[in-house]
Amino acid sequence: MKIKFIIIISLLVTAISVSNAAEWSLTSTLNPSAVYDDNVFLSQKSKSSFHYAMTPTIQASRTVENSNISLNIGYQIDRYTSLPSNNDTENPFIRLNSFYNTERSQYGLTASYVEATSRSTALDETGDFSTQAIYRTRAISPSYRYQLTERDSLSLNGSYSKRVSSSSQLSDTDTKSISAGWQRQISERLSAGITAAVYNYKSDGLTLNTDDDDYNLSTSFNYALSELWNISGAVGLRKLNSQRKSLTSGITTNDNSSGTTLDFSAVRTDNINSYTLSASRALIPSGTGDVNQNDQIAASWSHHISEQLSANIAGSYHQSTSAIDNNNNKRKNINISPSLRWQVERNLSLNFNYTYRKQIQQSARSVDSNAIGVTLNYNWDGIRISR
Repeated sequence: MKIKFIIIISLLVTAISVSNAAEWSLTSTLNPSAVYDDNVFLSQKSKSSFHYAMTPTIQASRTVENSNISLNIGYQIDRYTSLPSNNDTENPFIRLNSFYNTERSQYGLTASYVEATSRSTALDETGDFSTQAIYRTRAISPSYRYQLTERDSLSLNGSYSKRVSSSSQLSDTDTKSISAGWQRQISERLSAGITAAVYNYKSDGLTLNTDDDDYNLSTSFNYALSELWNISGAVGLRKLNSQRKSLTSGITTNDNSSGTTLDFSAVRTDNINSYTLSASRALIPSGTGDVNQNDQIAASWSHHISEQLSANIAGSYHQSTSAIDNNNNKRKNINISPSLRWQVERNLSLNFNYTYRKQIQQSARSVDSNAIGVTLNYNWDGIRISR
């Protein structure tokens, strides 16, 4: 039932692909890493450990003149030397991506089945890096884009995902969305548009069920400031209607809130350096049944020291609050990560990095962690066949 969900969709998409000359490819990646972290769970009672991870992944794809379908299958394998064995995991994932183009239309479909630890989403959701739960998520997202005129296009997107938690401490969640948008190419450098979207978040917990409707209207733009600079962004208004039902008392409460959404990025790239600055504000459903408003500012810089050596530094500031409860504990996270990348060969590289994390909560003392590690990135060119 887990993997069949994606395989059936993959066969359906392949069946409707036209029988033109196609290119088939089979490639893979392997990125083993070793990290020492002095506070793995980012908690006041710090626990240190070496963390070994590996994500072997195989990608199969089929490409013709106007369509493409690709399937990624892999495992995220994690091992800790100084922590209980229940922290060691082997989580499979499978992802399908496909598109089909006609003269004016583009059809797209993505689908996935992913198993991941709750720790991997703790930054955006609960702030709890110690709960060792496994999320099993099935998702599907169809899309359609129509070129109305030479400069105008219309788009329609939908998505559905269902996430089941292995722990009773975290809720099972369903997320649905539908959006429609219009985009116009105003000039050679500038495009802009408007998008209307509706999201529904439902969660089933041990003591609480929730049902949230989020309505969003936003405008967006993309501007090529120069050959080096590109700026893009979206700003919007949102309204959240929330329903909470206590399973212990049977009482149902209704709340609502309104606010803004934001998604902005500026990128500058030259022969030696690459700079990125981004800011965002979005609503994220949490494994506790709450809906969080997450604000984030991030920046990065990459510098090519030589053809084989590059230095990078990335940093972010993240603030999370409840979108409904103004008295909810506000959480702040700071991440800073410098790294050094050595391109040993064309498809083989080593990445040495240090990561500093800090979490600040109103109801508890701030905690931080330091981690240093190395990652080996290997991309197998694979097999390519045209017929």
